[in-house]
Amino acid sequence: MKVARIYSYGNSDQIKIEESPQPQVHSEDILVKVHDAGVNPVDWKIREGFMKQTSPHFPITLGQDFAGEIVAVGDQVRDFKPGDNVFGFAPGSYAEYALVSPYKIALMPKSLNYEAAASIPTPGLTAWQLLEKAQLKAYQNILIHGAAGGVGSIACQIALWKKANVMGTASADDVSYLKKLGVQRTIDYKKDRFEEFAKDIDVVIDLVGGDTLARSYQVMKKGGIALSTVGAFKEADAAKFGVQGANFVMSPNAKDLSELAKLFDQKVIQVRVGEVLPLKEAKQAQDISQNGHAHGKVILKI
Repeated sequence: MKVARIYSYGNSDQIKIEESPQPQVHSEDILVKVHDAGVNPVDWKIREGFMKQTSPHFPITLGQDFAGEIVAVGDQVRDFKPGDNVFGFAPGSYAEYALVSPYKIALMPKSLNYEAAASIPTPGLTAWQLLEKAQLKAYQNILIHGAAGGVGSIACQIALWKKANVMGTASADDVSYLKKLGVQRTIDYKKDRFEEFAKDIDVVIDLVGGDTLARSYQVMKKGGIALSTVGAFKEADAAKFGVQGANFVMSPNAKDLSELAKLFDQKVIQVRVGEVLPLKEAKQAQDISQNGHAHGKVILKI
């Protein structure tokens, strides 16, 4: 089978497309034929060595998000069977076949194709779990920085479903997209400072970094919750404004994937698929993701 892997850390030139034996199924394993793999920032961060403390040994087959079909299951697997269409997390999803855990996949939303389903796992669970941790309630005011990205756009839609008042920052190119989603107030962060428009914010989600979160505290209510996926939350700074919060890391699990699948089938959420490239162009796919030029999820067609 074909895989995209690296033998050392570095830029995208490290990615090699090569042949590898098909994985062997053990008692609690599921073997999937990967139809599509989502390209996430974590993929190129692994490639560049940002996560070398937790990365597997070389060679590393890249990727984690996927959508595909089960071809075999171990004798201890009860909830899935060959032929099931599933999506979720597979170590090394930039490959024709991958071994997955039954605890990190779910049945695909019936309303989605493989490309759309492969767009969901990392950004979808991140968005879902962020709002769960924030305990977002109806009619609260939420400000989402980076609202048009993969995580941000899904977070906006879930927040709207929860009947929150949603404000989002994005580039001018994406403002119209957010308005179509129903976001009540959109701010072009390159043109305007959000502090001039935001006030009485209950929840802030920071997906961009820099000084954005620190600037957000002044527009928040006392007791508000600020969460950052990019390590920008500092308790001492937040406490000066009576704000609480945390730096956030998503936890892959089947239960949350199943909840998301329901929302997609109920048409509560939609995803924006961007460029779809073949596996042999994994280098270009990661470059697009890393350069921030994608409008919609970058997908590898396996």
